[in-house]
Amino acid sequence: MSRIILPLAAALVISFGLAACDKEKKADKPVSVNIKSEPLFETENISAITRPSKYAETDALLKKVEGETNVVILSQLATLLSRTTSRGPSVRAAFRKLLQHESPELREQTLYAIQDYAGVNFMLDDMIPLLTDENEDVRDAAIETISDYCKGRRKYQVLVDSLDNPYSNVVEMAVFNLGFYTDVDFPTPEEWKKWWAENKDTFQPTD
Repeated sequence: MSRIILPLAAALVISFGLAACDKEKKADKPVSVNIKSEPLFETENISAITRPSKYAETDALLKKVEGETNVVILSQLATLLSRTTSRGPSVRAAFRKLLQHESPELREQTLYAIQDYAGVNFMLDDMIPLLTDENEDVRDAAIETISDYCKGRRKYQVLVDSLDNPYSNVVEMAVFNLGFYTDVDFPTPEEWKKWWAENKDTFQPTD
């Protein structure tokens, strides 16, 4: 009986050894990977506009804004432009052009895009005229962007000046945001103007 068992055991050992060697050979075989490369941003390709902003080249975006007429594409470009790290005059000039566009929808969307722009404070003076825009949605976007995204004393001066705005929606939001950001509560524009006249020289913004 032992004469039969020993040859069988030896055969099993040899079989397992061959299988292990075959597995090692397969593991050593190089695997081919097909990597398709593509440019990060192509100004000629409209689909590139929807790519993440980290791939956007500021110069290419500026050129696209300069030559584009389609409002939808300009709105998408404003969003991408807002995510660039540049605070230079060329970027601000591009935003200024979009803020002055004849389309109220584009003006509104550009204001919302500026909320994400690192240089939003630099755009404050360019947003002030939109507080008296003929379109209510544009005015709402302007007062929101100035109130919630701009910083420093200059913002509060603009909010106080907005108390004399001819449009009630801007006045109401100015009153609300002055109270929200100063922790002072006055119900009327006249009280706020009096408070500002007495405190503007010593007021220290906390935002």
